[in-house]
Amino acid sequence: MARLLTEETSLTRKRQAVLAETGVLGKLVWVEAAVVALLAAAGLIRWWRQDTTTLLILAAVGALFVLAHALKLRDNDREAKRVQAGLKGEAEVTRLLDAKLDTTHYLLNDCTIKVGRTSAQIDHLVVAPNGIFLLETKNWRGHIEGDAAAAQWSQVRAPGEVPAPVHNPVIQVRRQIDTLNALLRRHAIDWPDVRGMVLFTSPRTTWSIAEDGIPVLRPDQAVEAILRFRGTRSYAESDITPVVNALMRSR
Repeated sequence: MARLLTEETSLTRKRQAVLAETGVLGKLVWVEAAVVALLAAAGLIRWWRQDTTTLLILAAVGALFVLAHALKLRDNDREAKRVQAGLKGEAEVTRLLDAKLDTTHYLLNDCTIKVGRTSAQIDHLVVAPNGIFLLETKNWRGHIEGDAAAAQWSQVRAPGEVPAPVHNPVIQVRRQIDTLNALLRRHAIDWPDVRGMVLFTSPRTTWSIAEDGIPVLRPDQAVEAILRFRGTRSYAESDITPVVNALMRSR
């Protein structure tokens, strides 16, 4: 098994934040709805007795707040489901890497690298005797098309749907590699073998991507690519330890 150094991910924290916000909004909506109902009832009585609509206007304004918060709750529910799907994909990748790689491989999940004012968040990072591997996971569904050099790709979630633009993760991986290389240079670490990959975790996803050095793979293919890779040299534990230390301090 690989040496798992970090487990919590940014999606875990995002899910916790969404659930916390949903809990607060859920209670707030009930309180607001009760206040609106009271204002509406009192407003109807005053309108009938005194022909004034002040309370009814306040009730209408309050109803708008209730509607806005109810819509936010709906959006939060959708976001929570999306994040949960992403968490499932990342967890599957972590389990696969942990099971297939031996103890000479160090695995960091949700690794944030900071160099000066530049930072990069990497879903999975493997430091191994044959290189460093950055894995960007996407739980996208449907069919993905694009070019490695393009800023955006297109995603068709279901047959007949209009293609939707999605950001190009290959560009994201290249930035991650640049940031990691800057971190290694800052620590005077000579490590030329840094490789990046994009992983589609959904088994139903298909793609047609014009690749340019950053492969797009399924998780099991990524493991095989890591194990097969032969770089410029082999790295001993004495080479790996400074890299791991630099990464842990940079988090």
